[in-house]
Amino acid sequence: MTDIRKHQMTATDKKQKIFAFSIVVSIFLPFYITGLAVAAGAVYVLSSRQRRAFALAEPYSRLIVTCIFSWSLVSLLYQNFYGAGVSILLAAALMTAFYMRSFMTQRLFNTLMDVACLCSISTTIVAFFQFLYLNGMGLEPRVESVCFNPNYYGMLMEFMALVALYRAFGNAKFRRFYVVVIVSSLLGIYFCGSISAAAVVCAGVLLFFLLRGRYKYFWVFASVGALAAIAALTVLPVIFPRASDADHSMDQRLSIWGTALQGIQMHPLFGQGPMTYESIYAQFSGYATHHAHNLVIDTILNYGIAGTSMIAFYAFYQLRTLLLRVRHGISSSAGVLLAVLAFMTFIHGMTDVTILWLQTGMFFLVVYSSIGIRTETVMPVVPETSGALVPQHQHNS
Repeated sequence: MTDIRKHQMTATDKKQKIFAFSIVVSIFLPFYITGLAVAAGAVYVLSSRQRRAFALAEPYSRLIVTCIFSWSLVSLLYQNFYGAGVSILLAAALMTAFYMRSFMTQRLFNTLMDVACLCSISTTIVAFFQFLYLNGMGLEPRVESVCFNPNYYGMLMEFMALVALYRAFGNAKFRRFYVVVIVSSLLGIYFCGSISAAAVVCAGVLLFFLLRGRYKYFWVFASVGALAAIAALTVLPVIFPRASDADHSMDQRLSIWGTALQGIQMHPLFGQGPMTYESIYAQFSGYATHHAHNLVIDTILNYGIAGTSMIAFYAFYQLRTLLLRVRHGISSSAGVLLAVLAFMTFIHGMTDVTILWLQTGMFFLVVYSSIGIRTETVMPVVPETSGALVPQHQHNS
């Protein structure tokens, strides 16, 4: 291999790492910075024929990106301008994640998860000071840290607790650091007062232990969880006041779901684009909020039967791919992490739509990019003279 070719490969690899690190770090900065990073990432991918080709090389990638982007037109048809912007940003997030998928390796993925763990601690520090401030002002101490809403922050922290657990089993040398991250994530969930996040992270930990064959840890944690459930019915409301507000929260959600179902009946085939609930709840005297607080109902409301069918088809195809990878031992530990996060997203999605947010959604897509890890992975390399793609095989450590 010539020195020029080696230099081109090294330069391309360095750019890809910078691209990935920039996206991950931005997730733990104020949400508008995340939005700018995702938009810039998509522009970077789209500006090169080679990068576009690698991003969209996997089956049905073009289909899902086209589907999501097309609903910006549906949104505009109903003057849902907010939904049109969300559609474009969702398409940008997919392009960014798909490009990361094309060059992901096991070593790079683990490094990105370590960076995320480190960055997540800073968000808990921000949440702590917000918690003190709100308490001092006599306000409800529900913090959002760097996110827009406490529930979004809660989901981000539940994700980080699982990521830290994943790394603790994969990197025993720094296990104490990951324990700190787990504690930090749990504190973040406490500071934001998210009952759903607290319940979902417990379910996620149990599933993770079960899938990894850590049955001793499973039963120990299950026992602790049972004690926590008893405490939730007795003394926990003293230190976690929102636990006593669960019945009221459920009444609100039932009202929201009823309103959303009426909205679905208006446009059942194509919906009215993302964030439809926000634009229709007043017509039915519904509860004022941004979305339907149920991932399935909200998806049908936004995308109709047609869009939901395409999204479901792509999701099930990816699930099938993930299961086959785990079964054949291809990056199975990262596959288990992705499977558990998908499970947590679905469970949390029964009472909220916190995944439809810049930081939570983009972080899930970063973890999803691990589905591109192979024993021998094909890396996009800038060609010497022509416009052709020159693949390079790199071994994943």
